[in-house]
Parts: sequence; structure tokens; C-alpha cells
Amino acid sequence: ILEPDVVRERWNTMEDVWRNEKWMTGMSSDSDEEVEEGGNKKSIVMEESRFQLELKAQRKVFLAKLAVDEEETLPDIDNPSLEESESPNNDVLVGAEMDHVLFYDALRNVMGALGRYCARRARSSPMEVAWWKVKESGLSLPKDTISTYLYVVSTMGMADSIGIISSSSTPGTSNSSSSSMGSLSSYPFSDMNQNKGSENEDDDASEENNKFLIPEEVATYHDLSSKPTESSISLRVKSLASKGEAKSAEKMLEAFKKSIETDESSKEMIRLRTYQPILKQYCDAGEISDALSLFQRMQSTSGVILEPETYVLLLASIAENKYFCDDSPPIEGAIDLGYDHSHGPALFDELATEMAADALEITSSSARRLYNALAIGFPNESSSPSSNPENQDTDVVVSTLKEVHPLMSMPITRQLANGNTLVASRVSLDRSTGVCPVTEAQQRLVVLEEDQRGQLHNDLLDLSTEQFTKFAGKMKGKDSADNKAREELQSFSDWLDTREGEPFTAIVDGANIGYYMQSFDKGRFNYHQIKFIVDTLEERGENPLVIIPNKYGYSKFYSAKGITQRLDQTEIQIIEDLAQSGKLYKVPPRCLDDFYWMLASVSDQSASRKGRDLSVSNDNPEGRFPGTRPMLITNDQMRDHKMELLETRLFRRWYGCHIVNYNFTAFVMGESVAGNEVGFSPADFFSREIQGNQCPINSDDEDTSCWGGHAWHFPVNDWELDERFVIRIPAKKQQ
Repeated sequence: ILEPDVVRERWNTMEDVWRNEKWMTGMSSDSDEEVEEGGNKKSIVMEESRFQLELKAQRKVFLAKLAVDEEETLPDIDNPSLEESESPNNDVLVGAEMDHVLFYDALRNVMGALGRYCARRARSSPMEVAWWKVKESGLSLPKDTISTYLYVVSTMGMADSIGIISSSSTPGTSNSSSSSMGSLSSYPFSDMNQNKGSENEDDDASEENNKFLIPEEVATYHDLSSKPTESSISLRVKSLASKGEAKSAEKMLEAFKKSIETDESSKEMIRLRTYQPILKQYCDAGEISDALSLFQRMQSTSGVILEPETYVLLLASIAENKYFCDDSPPIEGAIDLGYDHSHGPALFDELATEMAADALEITSSSARRLYNALAIGFPNESSSPSSNPENQDTDVVVSTLKEVHPLMSMPITRQLANGNTLVASRVSLDRSTGVCPVTEAQQRLVVLEEDQRGQLHNDLLDLSTEQFTKFAGKMKGKDSADNKAREELQSFSDWLDTREGEPFTAIVDGANIGYYMQSFDKGRFNYHQIKFIVDTLEERGENPLVIIPNKYGYSKFYSAKGITQRLDQTEIQIIEDLAQSGKLYKVPPRCLDDFYWMLASVSDQSASRKGRDLSVSNDNPEGRFPGTRPMLITNDQMRDHKMELLETRLFRRWYGCHIVNYNFTAFVMGESVAGNEVGFSPADFFSREIQGNQCPINSDDEDTSCWGGHAWHFPVNDWELDERFVIRIPAKKQQ
């Protein structure tokens, strides 16, 4: 309807308002205000914001273009943001005035419906037309509609610069500012430009400068009609970063961060997605000093949860720019940021240590990214040491890495590397020792720290409430008090902390052991197997506690095999003996026994333990099973809990440190094979999380014995459980 330059000029003004008036709010704060007058609140209309005035001026231009009679008096729609139910009294409006009000009401409804359609159907191309018509008509959108538009353009790829047509656009011709979905010149309402191409053939250079991005405009509209949010600032940051203006993007983001920190009423929180485009631009441009500085601010921002890929991006960029080489120049400002080293292998160790605290594993694509980055940062300037060992210089770091295709599968390496050889390999760790075949570094089993034990304890209390609520909801007519499960579990925890006597060193999952290998015809819940485990543990110096679901404490119960089971007198005697010796705990009805034996394994047992460390060393003279105490005897894989627990790292460490698997020949009723023995084995010999360990020095090799360093092993989520991506950047030992 209107010349594109007319619309563009208006939106240039809008952008100036946004920048020059420091994100001045519009509708939400300037349209009306409540004041007290004589004890009563009175709403007064404030002066219209600059944003509202610009929209009103645009509407007048648009309506003038639509008018059939140039002498027709155009209406002044004072508040075009009225909802449909708030429209002016129709009796007062007549003729063209009525038509214009109805037109804007209809347009507002249509644009709102179109935005919701794009959001639901993941369709962004209709927005290219819709947004132009919003600007052209000066339409004032309701808050929910502009929020929907903001969502559409922020999640559907439109931030990759969808161009608005300029006066040089002509139908059917290529335009550098057009998106892959096509520029507006392909739509019918731009036919007015079809004869203007020849007049502007020399304007290609200015085309890029005249181009507006839909996401930026939507963000401007959103910010001026209400106030900036993390979502709108994120769009602007992404746009600036994509144009190489990382400094401007960072300056804008820090200003927004400061504004929400000083506004006590603000609930906005900056997230990783807002920082990520700036960090990527710095890394892609090789501006490592700026990237490292920004990265540290990201770490200190409460709403930013760093992902493994964020660390990989930074590490790979530093590696590609050769800053992990021992003889590289220092990264400017690294020491001022608090790092102990500004370059070399030691800096890699520092960053990898930070990564290990935030991330558990990486993807195979990240492993290849790191591999290629190290191949670039440490050029392969020598022959393969395996084929020409005599050619290898033992006084420098030797790299045999060559860049690979980003989608290529990484083969497993099994050959031991020399001390001065750069390592970036896929390896399979020895399952029983945790030793790496390439670096000979041994993986550790990382235990839960005291505060982590407390956090896991509290998580279990919360989960017990959730589980009980779900269970009670299915039990019609039953008491469904939400706190019952938590109170019962807390009572159990208190009992463990206050009981006197010797602390429990082995927690027995009674249900798991009772049903162990009992799937044959005459199989049953077998108390003889539970007694067998208890007797074995006691013989090996442990003090066991058996935890069973409540129903298995009776002489008759409905078993997991779908039948009613009756205990014989011998089995009843086993129950009584365990109870009398204080080695049996029956979980209250309708409570999940899993939470009880999990909590028992992390209980402080304050009164009985008396501050003692119950752990057993590998070389203990009593021949006890080594490891953390209490240990939990079960073969349960606990896949359900793994998904429910809030902190994956806690679960992995708990599982690796406390779980002990067992095996023996199953009992038939009370009978067992002669010489039956229990075999115990840890669930994990080493932790499945990122860790760095010192590489042993081969003193027999005089040529490379001066080299040391840490080997960092990264679990990869789409590789086998015992496979790791290992990086070792050799470092010369300090003389």
C-alpha cells in the first residue's frame, strides 16, 4: 500500500527512539497511572509515549492512502490498542470512521491469529508478510500478540537475517538482502517496485545498510510497547553478533544486565542463549582474550548454566589459535582474570578442571571438534613415531594428528604413546583397573562429598513425597496426606542418626535378594537367600541392615509372581531373628523401599559412627571388601531414579561409590548347592565423569622421561560405557 521508503523511515525513527531514549517504556508505564485523591484511587491518562505517537502518525499515513476521497476527514483513533470488547460505542461512529475502527479491530484479530498459527505450526514464512503489514498500517498489537511474534522469530531461524525489500528490489530478480524464503518483492503488494530497478542499479553497496531484520524490529516494537526482556535482548544480541559486532552486542547485554540488577522488581534472568552468540563470534574471530573475559562473566552470572558444548567451543578455539602450546604467547588479560597460567598445557588443565565441575560428559561430535582443533593447533610436522621412531625429536611435543571429517567415526586407539606425544584419542579403559592403554593414567572413583550427601538425602525426601502422592491418588478411599511419605522417611533417617551401638556398614536390598534368580516354576520370595547374604557379610566383618517392603514382613503376602505366598516356620524364624537383632527394617505401607535403602547408604549415623571414617582401604588386613561404607548390596540398576533425581552428578557418584553387586547360586526353597559362595563386585571401578589424572613417568625411557602432564578423559554419551576421549598435552617437568 505504501512506498517501502516511507515505512522504512518510520522504523528508522523507532530504532532511534529505542537507542537514544535508553529503552524508554511505552504502553505499560506511560499510558496511565493511578493516583490517590481524597483517599480514593483515580486513574489519569498520561502523555502518550513517543512510540504511540509514531504509530498514530503511521496510521494516518496509511489511512490517507486507503481513502477513496482525498477530501474525506480521517478519524483519530485515540487508543488503537483497545481490545475488541473495549471498542468505542458504535452508535457514535458512522461512515468511514466506523469502517476504520472495524478495520483495525479485524486486523488486530487476524494478526493475533496468524501469530498463534505460526507458533503452533512452526511456520515462520507467513511472518514475513504479516510483519510488513503491521508496520505499514501502524497497528498497535496487544501484549500477548507481540510476545507470540517475539517467540516465533526467536525460535524459528528468522534471526538469520530476513531482509526487507528496498527500492531496488524487483520481482523475479536476485536480491542479496532476501532470505532463503524469498524477499517481500515476490509478494503482490510490492509490484509498485517493478519499474524501479534501473534507477537504482548502483545501490547494491547501500543495500546491506538499508536492510532491516524482522527479529530486530519485533524486538524494538516489543521493548517500546512495554519494556525490554531477556527474550528481546537475546534477539538483538544474536543479530549484532551475526554481523560481526560482538563488542556492541556485549555492551548492550551488560547494560541490560546492570538494569535488571538495579531493578528490585525485575524477574528477568539472563540465560546461556543470550551470551552464546557473542562467545561464538569472539571464538570464530580468534579474539581469545575477549572470549575468555566474557566466559568468566558467564560463569559468574546466576542464570547461565554452562553446557559441555560451551566449554568445547572455548577449548577448541584456544587450541586452534595455538595458545595451548608451551611456547605460545600469553593470552592477554588471562592472569588478571584469575587464571594461574596464560598459555600452555597448564592453562588447558585449568579450563578442563572448570569443565569437570560443570559437565559430566560430551558428545562424539564435540570429541571430533576437539580432535580437529588440536590437529590445527599442533601441526603434524614429523613422521609417525610408530613407523619412524628414529626420526622423532624427543625434545619437543610431537603431534601425529591429522584433521578428520566432522562426521567421521573415531577409531579406538590401543597403542601406548611416548611421553612427548600429543594424545587426542578414543580409548577403551580397562574395566577392572581403570587404566588407559594410551597414557597409562588410572581413573579414580570419585566419592560424594559431605554437602553432596546432604543434598542427596534431601532430594530423596522430596522424591518420596512425589511418589507417595502419585500412588495415593490411585488408591480410592485411602488417606492421601502428601507429607506422610516424607515424615516416615524422615523418621527412618532420625532413627539411623540416633541409634546407639555399632554403625551399619552394609545395607541389604531385601526384595532384590529375596527374588534373585527365582524365576523358575517353584521360585518364590526366598528368605533363605537373604539370610545367606547376611551371614556372609557378618563373616566378612560387616554389620548389615536388611530393608524390606512392609508386606514381606508377614507370614502371608501377594508376591511379585502374582500368587499368594505363605512362609514356612523356618522363614518366619529368619524374620524374627533379624528383627530381634536389630538388623531388619520394614518400610511403612505404600512407601517405596528404594528410597529407604538409598537414604541409609548416605546417612551420617551420627550417634553410632561417632565421627569415624567407615571406609575400608584396599590393603586392609581383615580381608574386607574395600570401598565406601555403608555399601549397598543390590543388583538393582535404578534406572527410574536416575531420571528423577535432580542432580545427575550426585546420582552417578552415589551409584559408583556405594553400590556393590552380588552373585551366587539360587536357592530352591531352603536348599542350596554345596560350596555355594557369594561373590561381590563394585558397580563401578571408576567414575563416569570428566577427570584429569597425572600420567606415570616411564623412567626406563631416558629420551622422554623428562615429560609429564595430565591425561584428561571425557566420557562420550554415544560411545560405550568404558570408552573415553582422552587428551594429553605433554608438559616438561620443572627442573
